[in-house]
Amino acid sequence: MATNKNLLVSIITVCLNSEDCLEKTIQSVLDQKYKDKEYIIIDGGSWDGTLDIIKKYENFISFWSSKKDKGIYDAMNKGISVANGNILHFMNAGDVYYSNDVLTTINDIFNKKEDTGIVYGLAESFSEYEDLKYINGSKIDKSRLWKGMPVCHQSMFFKRDVFRILGRYNLDYSSMADYEFLLRFVNTNHKFKLYYIDKVLSSFDLYGFSSKDYLKNLKEIETLCKKYYQFNMAKRFYFITGKIKFYFLVILKKTGLHKFYRKIKYKYFYGLFSKKRILNK
Repeated sequence: MATNKNLLVSIITVCLNSEDCLEKTIQSVLDQKYKDKEYIIIDGGSWDGTLDIIKKYENFISFWSSKKDKGIYDAMNKGISVANGNILHFMNAGDVYYSNDVLTTINDIFNKKEDTGIVYGLAESFSEYEDLKYINGSKIDKSRLWKGMPVCHQSMFFKRDVFRILGRYNLDYSSMADYEFLLRFVNTNHKFKLYYIDKVLSSFDLYGFSSKDYLKNLKEIETLCKKYYQFNMAKRFYFITGKIKFYFLVILKKTGLHKFYRKIKYKYFYGLFSKKRILNK
């Protein structure tokens, strides 16, 4: 029987010119009840007030650096290289924990399920600009994983040994390297398993990094689909319709109807037909 012990959790925050949102992330990390944690911040060479915020909390940060990097996943890899924890979690600037007992829950799961490599759950997605808030994520189905990332990276916790065995994030994918890593995990023979928890673990803004370039993300997902799956006509049609959707959204933005469309999509369509759970403010 596994012995319950407090595992060291390394929380890694990567940022660049994040003076408007970094502090709330730092405070969220510090508010966690779980004590056995180290906090790492990898800054990409900010020239705004980000470094002032980091220095303000320097006594609570185990390691931080500010150097130019090759992008968000390069910064995450740098965080992995200096992390000492048994468990690694990426809580990027602007992201916050959904509650102050998340790390306690994660520690308990890794203790009870020693063959677990990744623990993942749900995330709260929000947009203050559009007055939207809903619960995002689902249990991973390998047969449907070709469509893209079914869970938010902010709600995934990794056993350190997973990176030792599988390697780190592949910088060939500038916007979907976390998805490529998940595909690598489920398509490689190893002892580790995925463990899903039906609980909200993180909260993030819909206007974060991954939402800025839909078409670029879609193209990388399609490339990875071809690499890891048999690419048939059904999959080809899926990605064609995805590209059509992108240009439709461009038209909506130019005509000023994008905000109205998103409100209909998230507040009504998801509420009636989707597993996404709408939250009322």
